[in-house]
Amino acid sequence: RSHRGGGFCGMRTKDFANKTMSLNEYDGVRLRVLGDGNRYKFTIALRDGYTRYQHPFDTARGLVQDIDLKFDDFVPLQTSNANFVDYAATPLSQADRSDVAFMNIVVSKFEFNGYPNPSGVPSQFSLDIIKSVEGLSIPKPQIVMVTSASCERNARIRSKEQRAADIPIVQLNPNGILNWKYKGESAIRSSGLAYTVVRPCGLTTQNETQSFRLELSQGDIISGAISRREVAALVAGALDTHLASGKTFEARRSEAKDAVGDEAATKKPALSRQLQALVTDTNRHLAGLPVLAPPLDPPTEALSEEEQNAVLNDPRVVSQRARERGAQQVAGRAEASYVIYRNGEPLSSTEEGSVSR
Repeated sequence: RSHRGGGFCGMRTKDFANKTMSLNEYDGVRLRVLGDGNRYKFTIALRDGYTRYQHPFDTARGLVQDIDLKFDDFVPLQTSNANFVDYAATPLSQADRSDVAFMNIVVSKFEFNGYPNPSGVPSQFSLDIIKSVEGLSIPKPQIVMVTSASCERNARIRSKEQRAADIPIVQLNPNGILNWKYKGESAIRSSGLAYTVVRPCGLTTQNETQSFRLELSQGDIISGAISRREVAALVAGALDTHLASGKTFEARRSEAKDAVGDEAATKKPALSRQLQALVTDTNRHLAGLPVLAPPLDPPTEALSEEEQNAVLNDPRVVSQRARERGAQQVAGRAEASYVIYRNGEPLSSTEEGSVSR
């Protein structure tokens, strides 16, 4: 029983001292259990300093369940205090898992950092392990497709009035390019392949050698700028992690003033955190995102020359083209999306040019 005066009860494997237990080739573990409605925690301890990681999981009373626990979701714990989080520890998904010391399952009246288990009602408990713990492998993307932001918002347009009220690139939609890009996305999603769709915002040639923190978003509601070098780094990073599989997202440089010079923006730890926060395309409705619209052919009625000129003379388009000489982009932003800082002070336009070169 877990009651007043007691904090936890659990079971653990024997120490794998005489047998090397490696989980490096897996992305998580899978349990098959007959649950009782309680919330349990699964622990993996690594030989290196006996660093321990835990993952809570809920069970349903009287039901057999397959419980998938991804290494990305395990919480590292302090060595000196078993219930408290070690915020400086390497995430389990990036740690060397070649020598596991032991694994255990506990039921506890605590969650983490002394907070109570939300399902921690003192009572009898029973958890039957129906099948031995198995390694879980999650496919990485087999293909990463690069389209562009505004594809999805264009796909939701159903009238000329809606189009006229949207941003310049959606109004113009030259040669139906947004429709064709979205059709390509839909074909990839229906292919049966593990995929990722990356939608960059406006491609910029400004500050191409400067690093910026990146923002990933879903639902096609953001605009902004991103360089081709940053897009390439995103594609390479997405190909290397299962966290990107089955997801479509937009990407831009952060507009925060402290986003400049963030060398780690496209490195695996930072990128993994952002990708982990995104939902798969099939689960968008669970995150309050609109379900992906069906692909449509481009509008049959082309814009008149007068309507095209009205879009191209939009102040947002004029401002963007003034910043990016020779660019053909028409997404349009009224102001520059960032300022270059050095030693806490904004650089002059001349100094910014030297940074970008």
